[in-house]
Amino acid sequence: MTVAQLQVVNIHMWIRNKMRYSMIRTLVGTALLWGASTGSALAADYEKHLDMRASIPSDKATESLLTDVEVFNDKVIAVGDRGHILVSADNGQSWSQAQVPVQYLLTAVDFGDAQNIWAVGHEGIILHSADGGSNWALQYANPHRVRTDEELNQLTDEEFAKLPQAGSPLLDVWFRDEKAGFAVGAYGIFLGTVDGGKTWQDVASRIENFDGWHLNAISANEQGTVYIAGEKGVLFRSDDGGETWVTLESPYQGSYFGALTGPNPDDVLVFGLQGNIFKSSDRGESWLKAKSKGTDGVMDGVLLGDKGSILVGNSGVVLTSKDGGANYTMQITKSREAILAVETLPNGKLIMVGQGGVDLAAPSMK
Repeated sequence: MTVAQLQVVNIHMWIRNKMRYSMIRTLVGTALLWGASTGSALAADYEKHLDMRASIPSDKATESLLTDVEVFNDKVIAVGDRGHILVSADNGQSWSQAQVPVQYLLTAVDFGDAQNIWAVGHEGIILHSADGGSNWALQYANPHRVRTDEELNQLTDEEFAKLPQAGSPLLDVWFRDEKAGFAVGAYGIFLGTVDGGKTWQDVASRIENFDGWHLNAISANEQGTVYIAGEKGVLFRSDDGGETWVTLESPYQGSYFGALTGPNPDDVLVFGLQGNIFKSSDRGESWLKAKSKGTDGVMDGVLLGDKGSILVGNSGVVLTSKDGGANYTMQITKSREAILAVETLPNGKLIMVGQGGVDLAAPSMK
């Protein structure tokens, strides 16, 4: 099985295995340089360690692996393999391909406002668009770097512990406005900015993730409550927009791949490996396991009205709840291709992206 196939079948499982292999290589002698995650690295510091070939326009980009999609007003942005970033202003009927400076796999995208958008991906890259998604610039990266034994010996214990983060992927990004945002990723990467990404700081000390478990998702509601979900059941909540965090007691010790907030201010769903879905109505203080026949990884979800929600995942699984997330019925797409993200379009239809690219559907909650 190729790396690309592993990414498609279960992108998070692939990431975990690849990162553990990287750690083993480090321990046996392949030295990786810890990037400047504690501040703003100069472009020249990391660009020489990156493949700076621009993403290539492709007529089949809408049919290729796409990992995330976001909607803001009438603008739709999808990101994915080979640095592809696609833009639509007509409910996904037609797409233009953005100008992107790299070809790395992109994993997530989020709007700060209508013009300012961020995307993250492999090699720790963070991309920014200031024109609504047409053109993108590299803001930050933490790529693999090679150092001598002497240079390794000069690292502090904290720096040495973060060696596996170099070259690791960022897995999600969330901005509360056009200035303040966060990016999370493998081996506990947790970065924050308050100046629109001009500088990125390591803010991992704000959460209790001492073992460096992968942080797979960050999500927030309109009231400013933010959740982080990750590997080994780690769950964190912030009640002040990400400044301070509390550790939540998790109902499950496997990996979470996503979190969905609402419709009420205290409501949150978390979901992940082997079809596990849990709902809380008190901001994660207590949990109820949803009933579902699904056993494939659940990757993303969207709310539909006051009681409805649709979750999507591996093997083309589509799960529908009409009772506030207590029970889910299961459908499987004909292609059985992994669906990695879903959003509601301005016209009320759903847009789903994943292994097979873009797919549009009309939700049925009858």
